[in-house]
Amino acid sequence: MRIWLAAGVVVIAAAVAAWGVWPSPAPAEQARHYLDTSACLLTGPSGIVVGAPAAPVWAAMQSASLATHVMVSYLSDTGPTDVGPMLNTLIERQCGVIVATSDAAADVLAAGKANPHQQFLLVAAPGAASAAGTANTTVVSQADASGRIDQVIRTLAANAPPPGS
Repeated sequence: MRIWLAAGVVVIAAAVAAWGVWPSPAPAEQARHYLDTSACLLTGPSGIVVGAPAAPVWAAMQSASLATHVMVSYLSDTGPTDVGPMLNTLIERQCGVIVATSDAAADVLAAGKANPHQQFLLVAAPGAASAAGTANTTVVSQADASGRIDQVIRTLAANAPPPGS
């Protein structure tokens, strides 16, 4: 009888020890909650692949999004005739700011003049002729783009309506 009792205690102790060291399941990933505002990027045909002019701009937008919970997205134009319709799509989406990196500065400036309620940030290509901005269109150099993007997205976040309002 004592052997059975001792064996039972050993089995229970082993079960408790095994339960204590058993790996727990990884916590389920939670959905990211975004503010009710967004920043949208219009790239040239090369998109956001590594080495493309828009890649560091997209990285800056993603970094700012992680810090602020402003949703970011992008569209790639496929050529000069595509820029106008793509800009109109982003305007219809009511992006808080439209960042453009394509070589279509004239289209972006025209869209800014035609849509005074919309904010634009035009990232000028290195060596491109400097374009004059408008009241709602800011032109920045590629070198200054990351800092300016971070600033604009943080301002969007600060002015966003509270979630659920």
